[in-house]
Amino acid sequence: MSHEGKLAILVGGGPAPGINSVIAAASIRACLEGIEVLGIRNGFSGLMAGDLDTATPLTIDRVSRIHFRGGSAIGTSRANPTRDSDAMAATIHSFEQLGVTQVLTIGGDDTAFSASRLAAASDLRVVHVPKTIDNDLDLPQNIDTFGYQT
Repeated sequence: MSHEGKLAILVGGGPAPGINSVIAAASIRACLEGIEVLGIRNGFSGLMAGDLDTATPLTIDRVSRIHFRGGSAIGTSRANPTRDSDAMAATIHSFEQLGVTQVLTIGGDDTAFSASRLAAASDLRVVHVPKTIDNDLDLPQNIDTFGYQT
């Protein structure tokens, strides 16, 4: 894994149990590997508007106990940059300005679609963690997303 650049983590869609555990686990692992981690507050919405202040550093100290809280420590939104080419361009530009090379998205089908399009339209390495309380993602039979059983 390249240690250049930064990892950005963002959440899309509604809140579901377990989000903070994913944020913490991914952040801690990345930090231990020497990768700087940014939490993108309130999903794609700020990045689509070019607001770089939505990025906040996620250190081991900041995330090590967030799994005890519900919701999302970095917020969430239903903003979707794929609905408008200018919004997608602004999102990619925002990631570039922040020095982000890797993105981890957490969300349902809409966020998964956005993550896929973001990866196709940029040089970003994008990983999506499926999360939904509706269990409406196309996953293997008898495999639930986190947030569904709770």
